[in-house]
Amino acid sequence: MKKPLSDPEQIRICRLLLALGMDRAVAEHRAMILRRHPSFAARGDRLAVFAYRESEPEGGDRVREAWILASVLGWEERESALALDCSRTALRGHLLVAQDRYSTEDAAALRAMVDSFEPSVLEPKPALEKVGMPVALVWMAALALLLIGLEIARQLIEAN
Repeated sequence: MKKPLSDPEQIRICRLLLALGMDRAVAEHRAMILRRHPSFAARGDRLAVFAYRESEPEGGDRVREAWILASVLGWEERESALALDCSRTALRGHLLVAQDRYSTEDAAALRAMVDSFEPSVLEPKPALEKVGMPVALVWMAALALLLIGLEIARQLIEAN
């Protein structure tokens, strides 16, 4: 059964990832994963930016990221600096460089693309992966418990 991506914070993170340049399917999946992270409430934006940087071969472009947060998404200076894990002074420097690189038309076009985002319907993950346990690990643990149980039973039989 498919369910829609409906949590407003999850949609916000997905829009951020899309604006940064992540593929739509990957962005939606990553937003679902990030939303379940224990520190999402305090650092969700920063987690999203780091997730984007990890997906980029070059590690992301700080100037472009600062421009997207401030000019495209309209974030405040403090909020942008926290998400980018930099100081406000560094953020201002990135934005000065971005003024020569990007135009207001670029910002408007990217904002229109991000604003037009409608969540698609996603497959929910199996219950074991919701808790963070890969299926193979669960099977290995069950097998280990079975072997330990058999060894205990063998030792009890030999003792009698």
